[in-house]
Amino acid sequence: MRTLGAALFPLILLASSTTAAQKKGPDPKKKTEYTKGPVGKAPAPCGARILPLVEGNKWTYEFVESGLPPREDMVKLSPSQPMEVVITVKSVETKGPDTVITLEEKTKADLSKDPKKHIYDERTLTSTITCNRTKFEISPESFFFAGEPGGYFGLAFDKFDRSKDTSLKLVNGAIGEGQWREEIVAHFSRTPFQDSGAKLDSGKLELERAFTPQPPESVNTKAGLYAGAEHLALVTTGRVTLDHPQGEGKPLDLPANWLTQMWLVPNAGVVQVLNAYAHKYILASAQLK
Repeated sequence: MRTLGAALFPLILLASSTTAAQKKGPDPKKKTEYTKGPVGKAPAPCGARILPLVEGNKWTYEFVESGLPPREDMVKLSPSQPMEVVITVKSVETKGPDTVITLEEKTKADLSKDPKKHIYDERTLTSTITCNRTKFEISPESFFFAGEPGGYFGLAFDKFDRSKDTSLKLVNGAIGEGQWREEIVAHFSRTPFQDSGAKLDSGKLELERAFTPQPPESVNTKAGLYAGAEHLALVTTGRVTLDHPQGEGKPLDLPANWLTQMWLVPNAGVVQVLNAYAHKYILASAQLK
């Protein structure tokens, strides 16, 4: 009996301590408190509160798994995703009726498939945003254009015209309720890799970018929680026509209905992106004036 009592005594103590711990546990009625994400206070150029491009402002984004598979027709087109994107407003200049904002965009990718051995690829590009009272035009190499970081390689545009609407059609400096459609006609040339001996054709690129505002959502980022972020869906269609095509020379259609989703917050900017390749980026930190 003494042996049995000795064996049961620790179990009784364990049960008692477990019960006490349960009694002292967190109150299920108490709400979890989240840290709010940073926002700026300085007036934004062109009154665009939804993307405050104040000189010196800086955003750092990190790649996270979206949990969504890419579309089958996008798998072969999918680029490697940078692990980090850092965007800094370098200058804000007035040029006639327009304000031209210059951005520095840095990306860092790990090209190695070995988790113990890293091969980092770091790149820096310059992009621009041109705005005034009625337009907000984002250059195509910018992360803010379609949520695709790193720009493009060996491609240059000598013509880039917008025939309808603008990249962001703002209402009182924010996203309104109405849809809009940006139509682009551009001409490009391509430069082959050095010593490759390849000859790459130039051509015309046509894009139709249909923007549809969605109901606001709360977004919890590494930088903090943003309640009521403006959710914007962008569907892109387009085609390429080569200047010197082989065969019939018909336009080559891009995969139909590329869907990019962005979440933006007034005085904070873009806080989350899910692009057409199912690559997701969230705001990790921000320095906002």
